[in-house]
Amino acid sequence: MESIFLKYLRSLYSSDSGVSITIRAGRGGGVRSIVIDAAKEFAQLDRRVVVVDCDRGSKEMNLARKEAKEKEIEMLENHPCLEATLLAILNHGKKYEDKSSAWCKKELYKYIDEKKCTDSPSYLKVFPKKLLDTERVNVLELDRLISLMEGNW
Repeated sequence: MESIFLKYLRSLYSSDSGVSITIRAGRGGGVRSIVIDAAKEFAQLDRRVVVVDCDRGSKEMNLARKEAKEKEIEMLENHPCLEATLLAILNHGKKYEDKSSAWCKKELYKYIDEKKCTDSPSYLKVFPKKLLDTERVNVLELDRLISLMEGNW
């Protein structure tokens, strides 16, 4: 789901940015593994950013942050998960940090059919550019993602 939404944002915001953005889905494992994989696979790039969910516990997140700093990789964190960020967009910046990732996913499926959440046109219907432009002032994570796509973050 994450890579599909990021590719959707890229299609909306990076075409005129002059920035080439490569999006790869993580291969699983922990947050630290995602950072290590990004360091190995994308060592030649000018800038590396990983987008992660923060639902793994503070010890794992702190190890991942330390690893990212050592490897000069920026982390963009969703609290507790990307689904919470998507819900915040739909609900004018409402925070879902106190909810579980499972709850956020279930709630999001009220807006996007679970079977279609890997389908880019679903995001176009639920998250039109006008909504994203409006809500980026209310949702910091969205603003950071859009700024990244625009080459401004």
